[in-house]
Amino acid sequence: MKALRIEEYGSVEVLEWKDTPEPTPSPHQVLIKVDAAGVNYADIMRRQGNYPGPDLPATLGLEAAGTITALGSDVTDGRLEVGQRVMAMGPQGQAEYVAVNHNFVFPYPDGIDPIHAGGMPITFLTSYHLLKTRGQMHPGDTVLIQAGASGVGTVAIQLAKEWGARVVATASTQDKLDLCRSLGADVTINYTEADFEDEVRDLTDGRGVALVLECVGGPVLEKSVRCVASYGRLVSYGNASGQPANLSAADITTLNRTVIGFSMGRSPIGSLDHQGAMNDLVPMIMDGRLKLVVDRVIPMSEAGGAHLHLASRGTRGKVILTP
Repeated sequence: MKALRIEEYGSVEVLEWKDTPEPTPSPHQVLIKVDAAGVNYADIMRRQGNYPGPDLPATLGLEAAGTITALGSDVTDGRLEVGQRVMAMGPQGQAEYVAVNHNFVFPYPDGIDPIHAGGMPITFLTSYHLLKTRGQMHPGDTVLIQAGASGVGTVAIQLAKEWGARVVATASTQDKLDLCRSLGADVTINYTEADFEDEVRDLTDGRGVALVLECVGGPVLEKSVRCVASYGRLVSYGNASGQPANLSAADITTLNRTVIGFSMGRSPIGSLDHQGAMNDLVPMIMDGRLKLVVDRVIPMSEAGGAHLHLASRGTRGKVILTP
């Protein structure tokens, strides 16, 4: 089979679409013939050597969708079967075949596009856990979603609205702001033209928001903390800027703000109910309340272009690779 491999860390030139042995599922895994795999910013960081993963050489990817072709000997609960279409969350999914822990495999109905399914697990589950599991969002909360036109941002906007929030979303262009509005954002802020901290203060009469979802890091994280209301929460789930943040204790303690970290990949196994979350999400996808915004679909052999597109912050939604 072929897979998207790296043998060293570096620029997009280290990406290779090359022959590699087909994986053999361990007792607790299933083998999936891949239809599509999502691209995440973590893939860029992994290529650069800034994200944990298997020793090199290695196959990239954190999510995929396709058809089960084999079950490990311990996969006997009847939930999964050969021939079933599934989406899956796990390493090395950017390949023609991937073996994944059965706990991170989710059957999906015929109404979901198999290509779109490849970009759903990370984005949808991250959004769910940011808002509900870690963010403890309540109906009526005002939620600030940074990078609202990103893969996670576009889903988080829809989920927050579905669960009764007032949504404020930031983005860098009018096109992206229009997308956020079309997904349900009540207020949009172009952070290249206005100070989002000042805008949030004005929008909330100085009180701040109940919840912030933040993935940029650096100065954006510093300013985002000051957007949080008394006893409100900020969930930090990335550092796309690569810049350090200098958080003032006074900005956190004075108003009893809570700063929460979140990483699905580093969460202990069993600490997040992914199956329960997906059971909540799939009906919303099926009846149109929730959708994946697909920016573009690119062959895995041309993955370098996908990495450059994400790194330039030009995406509107999710980038998906196909074998």
